Amino acid sequence: MRVSQVFSLLLTLTLAGCSGFRDLFSAHADLAAEAGGQQLTPQRLSQIMTGGKGMRANRDAAAFITNVWVDYALFANAVAEGKLPRDSASMAQALWPELAELRGNHWHDTLMARRSHFSPGAADSTYDANKVRVLQHILFRVPQNATPAVKSAARKKAEGTLARIKRGAEFGRLASEVSEDPGSKRDNGFLPPSPKGRFVTAFDSVGWSLPPGGVSGIVETPFGYHIIKRPEQSAVRERLATYLTESVGTRLDSIYMDSLATTKDVKVVKGAAATMREATEDPEEARSSTKPLVTFKGGALTVGEFMRWVRALPPQYSAQLKAANDSMLTNFARILAQNVLLLKQADSAKIGVTPEEWKNLTDKYRTGLDTLRTDMGLDTAALWDSSVSPADRNKVAALKVDQYFDRLLSGKTRLRPIPSALATLLRDRSQYRIYDAGINRAVELAEAAKPKDSAQAKGGPVRPAPGPAPIPGMGQAPRPGAPAPGKGEAKPARPDSTGAKR
Repeated sequence: MRVSQVFSLLLTLTLAGCSGFRDLFSAHADLAAEAGGQQLTPQRLSQIMTGGKGMRANRDAAAFITNVWVDYALFANAVAEGKLPRDSASMAQALWPELAELRGNHWHDTLMARRSHFSPGAADSTYDANKVRVLQHILFRVPQNATPAVKSAARKKAEGTLARIKRGAEFGRLASEVSEDPGSKRDNGFLPPSPKGRFVTAFDSVGWSLPPGGVSGIVETPFGYHIIKRPEQSAVRERLATYLTESVGTRLDSIYMDSLATTKDVKVVKGAAATMREATEDPEEARSSTKPLVTFKGGALTVGEFMRWVRALPPQYSAQLKAANDSMLTNFARILAQNVLLLKQADSAKIGVTPEEWKNLTDKYRTGLDTLRTDMGLDTAALWDSSVSPADRNKVAALKVDQYFDRLLSGKTRLRPIPSALATLLRDRSQYRIYDAGINRAVELAEAAKPKDSAQAKGGPVRPAPGPAPIPGMGQAPRPGAPAPGKGEAKPARPDSTGAKR
């Protein structure tokens, strides 16, 4: 095509008002987003960023606020048009993470019931074998840099408590009253069943030297002063039985999931990690992608499905996904694929939720809708009065969204994020657009308006959730069927107030 023909075509498109041609140059820099008949301008987005204490004027913050605004705008529009998803089918879609977790857990429990049987005397045999012990303790904390006076005061409290025990006071009751270890205090001083070597040396040595029913003297560790008891067999029988079931369950989970992966020929697609990173950078484009990340017999885990699971996780998980290495991302994708397969098996076995579980979930869901509607001021009669025109109801809804953000900025209310599955459902059923050029323009305006040292300000009412946190496949695997982290691979060891590595 000759140059004159190209120019002629461009001129024709311009005169015809072709939106695609205008987009080529303007790229909607005058809008950050449109949703539910409402518009978010770069100026308003910049105002929100600079108005919220601790909100950084950067691309991530702008994208976070824009997506929150879209969710609120679509929710308000659904209220105005009487289209809040309250029917059973819609609620099932909005509650899919909770339903998936329940179904996965029920199937998991069914498998465990078939495979983990213990004789009535198994717990007693474990107690007698002395490879695992259940201990109780009472702790009087002493800070690492405590003065001699502080240490002396803590020791006197420990000595007084030990004297009460020797006079016959019940150990568990005292632990619940005076112990300064909040975790075990709630359970009468009981610590989880543990093998030898689980605790710091001084605590471990004394705990494993006690006879059944024995109580130690005062034991000093870096955490303070302890009094330790080894309970009688009858007092820990049920705890040991639970420990045996959970220990076997963890091993069986691993065996079962590995077997499932082998049987279904689970394979992570080459380049999946890079694809996952791209998806998290452009979630709107990714949520409809059918590109496979993991293949298996009878199907695949697609990019769109991956994003659906990611959205069901707490917001901070996306931040860690972006920072994860290839190995972590590959493992995460494999775990998600195995969860998909496990849920398919649960479906085949006709595993569902009980009527009571469904009622509890839907009651909580409806209450959540009503609470959010009230918080946003969307419970006004103007939004359900049939004499008010649809256009006017939408104007009221838009005004309420604006007012809600004003209250957030002034600290008069707290951000109440819309559940991710509900937000996804609203987006699937509504028209909305997010414009990168408008978001970038908002960042420029915010950077120009905000003082240079504002990034050091303390946190305020509108901000993304803190992060990152461990994600499934990165030190902690989700319980089968659960969209959020649960039981699975062992967690990284960390000390508690006894020095135990959890």
